[in-house]
Amino acid sequence: MPLPPDMPEIIITSDDFEPPRIPLARIAIGFGLLFGLFLIYHDFAPLYTDWLWFHEIGYVSVFTTTIVAKTELFFAGALLFFICFYGNGIVARRLAPERSHRFLRERFGSETGMLIERYIGRGLFCLAAFLALWAGRLAVEEWSHWLEIRNAASFGVIDPVFHKDVSFYVFAAPFLRFLCDFALGTLVLTLLVVVMLHIASTAIQSWDSLDRLRPEVRAQLAAIATAIALVMAAGTWLDRFDLLTSDNGVFTGPGYADIHYRLLALNIQVVLLFVVAVACLVSTRAARGPRLAVRAAIAWAAVSILLGNILPGIGQKLYVDPNQFTMEQEFIQRNIAFTRKAFGLETVKRVDSFPADNSLSSAGIAANRATLDNVRLWDYSYLAKVYSQIQTIKPYYKFEKIAVGDAAVPNIDIDRYRIGGKMRQVMLAAREMDSNALPSSALTWQNQRLGYTHGHGLAMSPVNRVVDGNPDYFLSGLPVASSPEASDLKVTEPAIYYGQLNHEYVFVDTAQQEFDYPSTQSSGAGGAQDHYVTYHGRGGIRIGDSALAKLAFSLRLGDANVLLAKGFKDSTRVLFRRDIRERIQNAAPFVQQDNDPYLVVDPDDGRLVWMVDCYTLSSRFPYSTSREMPLNSSAYIAPNYIRNSVKATVDAYDGTVNLYLADPKDPIARTYGRIFPGVLKPLSAMPAGLRAHLRYPEDLFRLQRSIYASYHVDDARVFYLKEDAWAIPVEPNSDSTAPAAPPQVGPNGEPVASTTAAVRGEPMEPYYVIMKLPGMGETPVGQDEEFLLMSPLAPINREAQNILGWMCARCDPDHYGELVLYRFPQSASVEGPSQVLQRINSDRLISPQLTFLRQGGSSATFGNLLVIPLERSLLYIAPLYVEASTSGTKLPQLQKVAVVYGQRAAMGDNLDKALTDLFPGGGGAPEPVSPVPGGAPAPARGTTGPLPPGVRALIERASAQYDTAQTRLGARDLVGWATAMKALDQTMRELRRAVGR
Repeated sequence: MPLPPDMPEIIITSDDFEPPRIPLARIAIGFGLLFGLFLIYHDFAPLYTDWLWFHEIGYVSVFTTTIVAKTELFFAGALLFFICFYGNGIVARRLAPERSHRFLRERFGSETGMLIERYIGRGLFCLAAFLALWAGRLAVEEWSHWLEIRNAASFGVIDPVFHKDVSFYVFAAPFLRFLCDFALGTLVLTLLVVVMLHIASTAIQSWDSLDRLRPEVRAQLAAIATAIALVMAAGTWLDRFDLLTSDNGVFTGPGYADIHYRLLALNIQVVLLFVVAVACLVSTRAARGPRLAVRAAIAWAAVSILLGNILPGIGQKLYVDPNQFTMEQEFIQRNIAFTRKAFGLETVKRVDSFPADNSLSSAGIAANRATLDNVRLWDYSYLAKVYSQIQTIKPYYKFEKIAVGDAAVPNIDIDRYRIGGKMRQVMLAAREMDSNALPSSALTWQNQRLGYTHGHGLAMSPVNRVVDGNPDYFLSGLPVASSPEASDLKVTEPAIYYGQLNHEYVFVDTAQQEFDYPSTQSSGAGGAQDHYVTYHGRGGIRIGDSALAKLAFSLRLGDANVLLAKGFKDSTRVLFRRDIRERIQNAAPFVQQDNDPYLVVDPDDGRLVWMVDCYTLSSRFPYSTSREMPLNSSAYIAPNYIRNSVKATVDAYDGTVNLYLADPKDPIARTYGRIFPGVLKPLSAMPAGLRAHLRYPEDLFRLQRSIYASYHVDDARVFYLKEDAWAIPVEPNSDSTAPAAPPQVGPNGEPVASTTAAVRGEPMEPYYVIMKLPGMGETPVGQDEEFLLMSPLAPINREAQNILGWMCARCDPDHYGELVLYRFPQSASVEGPSQVLQRINSDRLISPQLTFLRQGGSSATFGNLLVIPLERSLLYIAPLYVEASTSGTKLPQLQKVAVVYGQRAAMGDNLDKALTDLFPGGGGAPEPVSPVPGGAPAPARGTTGPLPPGVRALIERASAQYDTAQTRLGARDLVGWATAMKALDQTMRELRRAVGR
């Protein structure tokens, strides 16, 4: 729009223009206040409450050492990043040519250009500060590696390639790798920003102008590029060590192609990267220097692809693969030796002469009563159902724990106690409190935080005792009571404030008393009332007389009621981190916990104590094969080195945490013993009563048996050919609740074996037993039986068929941790669990009983089948559970026990009756079954037993009628099949009348 002729024209030069001022001081003050409040909420409250918590449990050194290390790394990382990034940015601005000011004004306009020019420096500072904070936070995550590299203990094991102690790979290499990645990221970001600043200032105008850059600009870019090349050279040098844990398919670790091709390629790449760095330095003076550096970088990339990928692949295909064993034999042997060492398998004791014959007699049965009296007949899942329906008493009590995804799962433990002068294997469960299960009208803050604060006691029953289909109890009820047989087993403090079910915080020693346990008398009984207590333990953080602690916990927990509650006293405390797993992980952040903490009644003082096995592990042990280890149902880790080096205990009443060093030889544990002095106590400091309840952890045993299945061989050729590879037997398929399906037939009417029971993906779980190790010759006199964790082993690809031996871990203090392998003779053909279960199902006397038990809306299901070595033979034992399939609340009952020995099977109301059927004569003269050469089962003999003759005759008739019906069905004779089934139905009615049902 043109100006009026009488209006003067005002011209503002760039020197006269004053850009609008922004109230930066006020903005900075406001931002500072908001940032201060954020720090109080985000950092101060957690740090202060953590300090109070670590002071409560007596592990302040863990808190302070960790905080100091994190602080060092934060400021070091942030400062180094800021100096590199912002310093180079300032240098780039100062190297801007004079024409850069004119360029900004011409490009963006006079006013906008001046604003950009004024605030570009401040923006660069803010960006550098923000990224420096981010860099500092990244550095903080490496606190454990920072402490490890400063306190590393030697493994005393030298790798055969680079001749370094394994501690370098486990402790130093991870932190050195972080330093390279951190430096490379910092330099690349710095280079990008510097290039952008130079482009914005017209110091760099185009690619063609790189040869004509001012010397100062060229020097800065060359210095950064040189640093990047040197850092990449250091990273490539570290890449060589990754070959030690590379997977070559057949084995782990560097093979022939790795040593002769890939390692050579990495060494050449390191040299070429130094050449690139030199070329970058030369570019500061040479006229065509930048192009020389670029060409050197291209040559490095090309050689890296050719030597690092193409050449090793060609060598592997043309030279190694056709002669693989010859070329790789030395490396396979290294893999075997280092894997055994990493998983603690180099000292496995082997007994290669266990005959697994059929020489067991009634005398042998009588001599092994201690073992048979401790065979676990109750499965975890079935016992959990019984406990939850009979022993919970009230709906807010649970025998459960919180698993992944906050899902509650049954929590049944197994252990051994000396009861009545004998060692008894028992199953037990903690009765924990779930305040969320209260009626909806009772879900108030006071009830959940002040009233219902703890669980009460436990249920304990022997693994094999049955009373009318239900467990017999050593400890049960509310309040907890001991059976007459277990009168010496006392629980002096049954309250459970710390466990695995309720994660939420509570307040104790308030004006409100805590609910202890409900009255078990009828509501009409005089004087029947619930029991209440006030907490008098040492656990918890005192906050009643500290306004600062109240404020901090209110912010930490997000609970304003901490400040508003009127029922607090000066002595009131908050019980925080009540999940024992979280409690241990914070006290010992360097361990990985076992999935199954177990509760112990301390024989010394009757207190309830949680025991937790803890592992130190690594994935950087040279030449060792990694193996997946489940953390929970949805997450895994894959260590290639593991030790059960720490045993942790947590008092269920006051939350006291104790960490005991169980493996002083473990270098990782020794390293953290240096990092946190005094945190790990010697195992000898554990009270004797608790030490007697140490057991070998199942997670570790699963991992070791899986590794040993492949790495038990000494010869590299045998390993390579896999001719003696083992596997874990599959869990036998339990009986279906439906009637047995008709047998499958071939095109000519021949029977075809069903694979339903034999094919199942789940490997057998290891199980604890009390038994005498055969053939060891070193068990103390008078204590022949010991507590073991054991598992059968099978030939690979025959997991559902035969077994070839069994492996066990010893748990008693004198021999704790020893692994023993029993191998059957090579010529023996020993039936596996799936085959044995099929034998039970098809037995002429047992099959009709199963059909009978599954009628009338009931299901009959076999539990875990256990393989029990006795003398020179094997017994297979499986419990049978009966449930009402139509009932809304299923209460399983242990109704029968099946036993298989050789080719004979028997099923009785209990284990003794089944054994009597298999081994007639009681404690009289032995009547062994003659062994068959080669370990094959002996022919079946006629069996006699306690069944009345009339009942036995009906069972045999029913079995014959059932066989006839199946034969008719296989021949597609439906009329004959219907006639036989009608006769079978009539026999089953007679059988019911005969047994009184």
